[in-house]
Amino acid sequence: MSAAPASAAGPPIHVLLLCESLAVTGGVERFACEMGNALAARGMRVTLGNVDTPRERVVYAVGAKVHVASTGAPLPAQGARTRLGRGLAILRARWRVGRALGRVIDAEAADVIVFNGLVTACSVLAWKRGVRARSICCDHNHFTARSRLWQRLRAAIYPKVGAVVSLTEADHAKFAALNPRTLTIANTSSLHADAPALPAAPRVLAVGRHQVQKGFDLLLGAWREVVRAVPEARLCIVGEGPLGSELVALASELGVAASVEWTAPTGRIEALYREAAVFVLSSRYEGMPLALLEAQALGVPAVAFDCPTGPREIVSAETGIVVPAEDVTALAAGMVRLLRDPDLRARMAVAAIARSRAAFSRERQVDAWASLIGEVALAEGAATP
Repeated sequence: MSAAPASAAGPPIHVLLLCESLAVTGGVERFACEMGNALAARGMRVTLGNVDTPRERVVYAVGAKVHVASTGAPLPAQGARTRLGRGLAILRARWRVGRALGRVIDAEAADVIVFNGLVTACSVLAWKRGVRARSICCDHNHFTARSRLWQRLRAAIYPKVGAVVSLTEADHAKFAALNPRTLTIANTSSLHADAPALPAAPRVLAVGRHQVQKGFDLLLGAWREVVRAVPEARLCIVGEGPLGSELVALASELGVAASVEWTAPTGRIEALYREAAVFVLSSRYEGMPLALLEAQALGVPAVAFDCPTGPREIVSAETGIVVPAEDVTALAAGMVRLLRDPDLRARMAVAAIARSRAAFSRERQVDAWASLIGEVALAEGAATP
């Protein structure tokens, strides 16, 4: 295992991984916690910075070597719902989040700051310009996922930061056009298996926040077609979020409530993957979806929408089925095909584990992040607050 590079002064590099909150179950938050643990194991001094979450409320496991820093204040509410009022409320909330994270940055005085998310980065770096040279920005979503306002702010800010990370090769050139020090570092799974479980029961698994991005409304529409073709099929959706009650109501409206199981985020997620015959990703957009990477690493054949980035880079024709984006009929057909063909599932499951090991190495991911952090820390002027 590689040691962490030292800073110019000799001691281990201090890296600050920033999120707005660590109290929610999302891919960005999980990435920050897992990467924090991995970098600490390499000998770096690691802080997880956020606005509202003290250590005891962090939802993902954080090792003893990782420090958690927060302001202790709640995240600001969005406020008014009228179009103009909501816009002003969002801007005020962004300003408050940016100032709160700025206080964490000042208190920690880290050598390198990793901003997780475009909105988070712009909320801070739009006004706190002195830390740009020692900042690494990673959007965790595809290049055009955010509105034009955030894209314009990114175009002004990202050319001046120390480095940018693209999660996918598909977006690399777009980020590199803003900042030549752009590196593609794919997400990887922290879960692995030597062999697939190959359960016989027609159980389908979906994992993600209950929000528009994840497309669970589309999935439920497709599921109605699945249970017509495979009446014994069962769908387990693991997650939580603002649309939870609406999705439960939609399942009832579509007549599929009896075949859908809603499960809160759980520490036994690996067992749920192993119990699934098929994994489904119904997202409208993604960066490099961790849940899909986990399913493949554990040998669960996948059916996924071909959203702008992610599925095409993770799933091959040998490991799953990728269907046109938001094509509910095609998503249903893909699930039915796999549920009806256990031999095909078995072949895909074995191939998924092999591809995961070859293409998405955890060791290479951590090596790449550690190396980039070291380069930014040692760059001229990067240590100047």
